[in-house]
Amino acid sequence: MQDLGLTVYQTEPHDLDDIADAIERLGVLAGTEAIANAAAEEFRTTKADLTERYSERPKVGTFYQIWNKPLMTINGEHLISEVIELCGGYNVFADLGPLAASIDTEAVLQTQPEVIIASGMGEERPEWLEDWRRWQHLDAVKADNLFFIPPSIIQRHSPRILQGAAMMCEHLETARERRES
Repeated sequence: MQDLGLTVYQTEPHDLDDIADAIERLGVLAGTEAIANAAAEEFRTTKADLTERYSERPKVGTFYQIWNKPLMTINGEHLISEVIELCGGYNVFADLGPLAASIDTEAVLQTQPEVIIASGMGEERPEWLEDWRRWQHLDAVKADNLFFIPPSIIQRHSPRILQGAAMMCEHLETARERRES
């Protein structure tokens, strides 16, 4: 589009606050500032509500699985890792070098996550999430903490990520409740 002489605006949010800022900037560019500012404020309010409700809850070791072949996850710099923290969890692979990295099954088994959250390509729970059940000694399996969040609401850096965050928080809260029973 730039080659055609059209003005192109690009944004790449690196954290949740960047998403609200991008909404406001797009509102200025589109001439819809009032609507955009209201949407950005709603985003910030929803984020604050989730943070207040969940961020100080007992921590839950979380493995976020992007894909199965190759087995992939995210590091602590990834926006999804911020969502995990907002929900009172911690990313068991936060120390990885690359933003998204291939790992092996042994690495997951060694970290003993309390929760495994998978995404995938589509809007339905991937079959490969159930593959973890063969590792009966894995904490997430023992507690039946194998969850799914559709990629369209967690892997895209858009306002919808707070829908994915709410689902993430509910999953981690379920894990906390199972801990107590």
